[in-house]
Order: sequence, then C-alpha cells, then structure tokens
Amino acid sequence: MKSKIISLLILVLVVFGCQETGDKNQFKFDGEWEAEIYPAEHEIITDPTSGAKLIFVTTDSSKDANLYFDWNCWFEDLSMMTFRSMRTGKWELFGYVPKTGELIRLNPRKDINVSTQAFVDFKTHDIYVSRNNSIYQWNVQIYFSDDSSKVEKVQMRERKITDAPKGSKFFSALSQSADRKYLSATTHSQKPDKQSIVSVDINTGEIKNLLTWDNTTSFSHVQFSKYNPYLLRFSYSPHRMWIIDTRNPGEAKKIHLQEEGELVTHEDWWINDQLTFCGGYRVEESDLKVVDIHTQETRILGAGAWWKGGTPYELSQYNWWHASGSRDGKWVAADNWHGHIGIADARTSHMKLLTKNHRIYGGGEHPHVGWAPDSKSVEFTSHKRGNPDVCIAYLPLDKWENPFMESYSSEK
Repeated sequence: MKSKIISLLILVLVVFGCQETGDKNQFKFDGEWEAEIYPAEHEIITDPTSGAKLIFVTTDSSKDANLYFDWNCWFEDLSMMTFRSMRTGKWELFGYVPKTGELIRLNPRKDINVSTQAFVDFKTHDIYVSRNNSIYQWNVQIYFSDDSSKVEKVQMRERKITDAPKGSKFFSALSQSADRKYLSATTHSQKPDKQSIVSVDINTGEIKNLLTWDNTTSFSHVQFSKYNPYLLRFSYSPHRMWIIDTRNPGEAKKIHLQEEGELVTHEDWWINDQLTFCGGYRVEESDLKVVDIHTQETRILGAGAWWKGGTPYELSQYNWWHASGSRDGKWVAADNWHGHIGIADARTSHMKLLTKNHRIYGGGEHPHVGWAPDSKSVEFTSHKRGNPDVCIAYLPLDKWENPFMESYSSEK
C-alpha cells in the first residue's frame, strides 16, 4: 500500500512539473537567457464613465501596444500579460506582471530580430514566436521575492520547433489550436508562386498542409478556433471570412456570404462555433454582429448608427471597429475609431460603455480590444495619456454580473 501511494505521488509530481511547458513530454531546450526586469510604471485610476478600474500598464513616453485582439496574450493564471513595446528602439515583446506592476523584456538582450506577432499558450507559461524563418517555443519562469513584492528573476528557455519548408518563407501570425497540439502558420513559395496555410505539430515540428492557393492576394487573419480543435478561419480578398475544417484539408468554406459594398471586418472566434465581427451596408455604418458558422445565421448584438447628413466623425462615435467575445460566453467587447470600449451583454443585448476617448480620430494605434482568460477584464491600446499605452479595464461586475435584477429605490 505504501509503495502504491509513493508511486501515485511521483506521478502527480511528474504531471504537475510538465504543465509549465504545455505537454506530457519534457522538451529539450536549445538555449536560455535571463530576462531584463523593468520597474513598475503602471497608473491605476477609476474610470469616470462606468466606475471601472483602469490600469495604464505602461506610462513611458515610448510606443506600447497590446497584441492583436485575437492572439492570446495572458497566462491562464494571470501572472503575466504579453505586449509590444518600442522602448528599446524597436518593437520587442514585453510582459506585465500584475502582482508587482513590473515589466519584463522577454526578448534576448542581444540584437535578435524576433517577430512580435506572438501567441501565448492557453494553459502554460509558454509563448510561440517566429524569427529567421523558424518557429520557436519560449518558456517563461517567473521567480518572486519571499514576500511576493517584486520579481527576483525571470528565466527564459527557448526551443526551435521547426524551420519553414525548403524554398518557402513563413509570413503572417501564429495561432494555437484549442487542444494546444498545433500552431497555424502561413508559408509562401516563389517557385511556383503559391501560398499555403499549414498546421505545425508543437511536439514534433511536423508541418501539414491545410490549403494551398495562388498568391494573387494574401492569406491573412489566420486563426485556430479557441474552442473547437478542428476549426480554423482566414481572410482572402475579396471575401472576408473563410473556414477550414482540419479533418478535410484542401477545402475551404465561405462564411456569411458578403454582398457587394458590405463591410465585414475584424472577426474573432467565439463560443459554440460562432464568429464575432463588425460591419454594415452604408458608409461609416458598422454593427457588432455574430454569425453561426454552421447555420450561417447572423444577428446584430450591438447596433451601430447611421443618419442622413451625419459626418464620418459623428457617425464613427456610434459604430464599431473590432469585436471579441469573452470565454465565459457572457460578453462581447467592441471598440471604435475614437477609442470607446463598449461591452455587449450576450444574454440581453444591452450595450454598456466601459470607457471612452482612448484614441484620436483619424490616427494612432488601433485599440484592438481583447479579453483576459477569466472574462473579467479587457486589454487595449490607449492614447489617453498622449502616446500609445497598454491599458486594462476591469468590468464593474458588482453592477453588471446579473442583468436580470432590477434595483428600486426605497423612496417612492
């Protein structure tokens, strides 16, 4: 009996130890470095619009921006959020540690050109990046002081997963399948002039071709579903939304048949094989919409606005640009050209303004509003302080969590 208990404990320890690197196999890492730690500079305020807690993660004068909204940027345990920064003179990957406010320069200190189109593993402390036409896995280990008041050390380990196929180059961003076994990537070959969407086995580096088309227009916005391990979507002009079922390579299906002159843009996977996106039929009109990829049924979750004589500046105050859904299925966030962040309650369709005026109309970094894994906060790029900063806004769930409760004053 005693030997069985010891064996069970050993098994638990092995499984727990492997969770940090995302697989039951222990990877052999090719290199490592100690990341540079920057002091906290975050500013925490209460938003006057909704009473939400806002954290300006960065307040430096350099350009800082969150990752594109459909790339996961958080560790699931919320110990770090990844973002992009130009504070070293070029765009590099940084991390924000909410517990202490400190920033981590994740890139190696030596001058290595690493793509900032990174994707964070949904369950572990791994990040997937590309550089020099190869795909890499970075494992991040954060060590805190005894009282957890500061980060003592951040150890980075790197493993090359694969090189691009001979005669081709990787382009576009990476994404991770819902079962965390594969990465999506795009390759381009000049002889012949073809482009492909491929899956990359994270463990073995094996590359599987999913779709090859002519290079008349580029594949873009390639993203595995965050919920269904077999689904992947992409854009290929002039039609915006296409779907691949990885069990049927070589085939692609149009989603939401786009009419001539119709705006369809900035889609994101959501629960129950749905996609959120923004669009409309008149100039400057853009509703927040949801489409079921199986039935093709499309509905408006957050209406935009249009009126005759409305100027682009006026109309853009009330229409939507990027949209992303929370993992718990309760909320869809949307941003617009003025940096307003709206939260649509998927249960009632009520649109609530979380915060506003985080962008100057006509210029600046896009807000690209995305969600934390626990569905309690969104991250976006803000210009409110005069230059691009990364901002986190927490939903005031004490007021919004139960949309079916109506409050009454004790006075009549």
